Amino acid sequence: MINMTDGARNTLQRGLENMHDPFSRFIRAQTTSSLFLLLTTIVALWWANSVYSSTYLNLVHTPIGLFLGDSELRASLKHIINDGLMVIFFLLLGLEIKREVLAGDLARPENRRMLILCALGGMICPAVIYSLFNWSLDSQIGWGIPMATDTAFALGVLTIVRKQIPASLLAFIVGLAIVDDVGAILVIAIFYTQEISIMYLSSAFALLAFLGVANYAGVRQPLFYIVVGAATWWMTLKSGVHPTVAGVAIALTVPARPKLVSGKLLKNAKSTISSIQEKTSEMDVLGSRQDHEQVLAVRDFAERASAPLRRWEDALELPVTLFILPLFALINAGVVFGFSSFVDSLQHPVGLGIITGLVLGKFFGISGACWLGLRYKIGSLPDGVNLQHVIGASLIAGIGFTMSTFIATLGFDGQPDHLHNAKTSILVASVLSAFLGVIYIRIIALKKTNKSLY
Repeated sequence: MINMTDGARNTLQRGLENMHDPFSRFIRAQTTSSLFLLLTTIVALWWANSVYSSTYLNLVHTPIGLFLGDSELRASLKHIINDGLMVIFFLLLGLEIKREVLAGDLARPENRRMLILCALGGMICPAVIYSLFNWSLDSQIGWGIPMATDTAFALGVLTIVRKQIPASLLAFIVGLAIVDDVGAILVIAIFYTQEISIMYLSSAFALLAFLGVANYAGVRQPLFYIVVGAATWWMTLKSGVHPTVAGVAIALTVPARPKLVSGKLLKNAKSTISSIQEKTSEMDVLGSRQDHEQVLAVRDFAERASAPLRRWEDALELPVTLFILPLFALINAGVVFGFSSFVDSLQHPVGLGIITGLVLGKFFGISGACWLGLRYKIGSLPDGVNLQHVIGASLIAGIGFTMSTFIATLGFDGQPDHLHNAKTSILVASVLSAFLGVIYIRIIALKKTNKSLY
């Protein structure tokens, strides 16, 4: 058995602590999540087009199942990720939407009006452009693909030019993407649902109502929401509505208020902390049951003082950005293409509709709606943000990778050629939008700098 001296142990602890803070900041940075998404996308593209492509296809379609007697629950890895793990991503989206509406930028009526107006322009214009290219074709079902914006990638690109833009522009693009996500979720629920089972759908609504009543009654235990939420997801899956919609619906029932009011909580917490401070001997949380319970009481006070919505949002953020979204990209972004097939896909109505819709549709839709909102005083922009900044953001909003790919897999399920064209075009449009947005923002920043010199 090796014994460490206190000095050696403290030195090791200090070394780990010095490493922990920079590593923690790196993991939690917005650019890190964007980097993970980018890396897994590159890996998926390389893998699908390499000599190991057969292993990639085997991985995507690997069946995974549970067996209990004669009963069997079986699905491919792709379906488990798209219909299962992505529900957690949509749950996080729902939590962010609820928080923004209650206490964020969407809580202010003037900001909310402008964000909703810009988001509607950024959804309607791309959908119309896509429909014009695919009118009366079997590919017209893909009109929802260019409507979506990938928040993680868009924010990651904006951090490249963060020194040339006001910090409030980041908040604006987050709010815009959230309203955009609400629109995408509604589109998925209404237009990308095939056969509906009224019995299962009614059961899902009943469970959601039960969660809402539990919230009103003051239930705060996470296990309760997990169990009932899982049952709601299953009923939604069986109903025919895409189960990711259940993630957002469940999030809307999560409590947004702490269990105890601040005055009563603070009084109880002060009493417990004072009793700890008055102890003559050192705290012995290992050997003394009383000391252990006092420390747990302080922890419980902190938990009851925070809102479950915010706490669960923080708990889900890292697993979603560092695991679920990269895994989704790895499984769905593997597009097989050669140069000729790549050119053909870009000349196809699906490709033309998606690229034009994401690049030009987002640009004209968002910036045009913003101009109208300012012209007729429908809403206002955050402090420090002007129409030029919004134009740059509208170009970057053409990055529709995650949500666009997700909608493409729903719309073109069973149509592999259209799905291939769609995925290829989404990648091209996303890269093009990022490039144009960064160039534009750098140009207006350079012009501003030159004006200040004269």
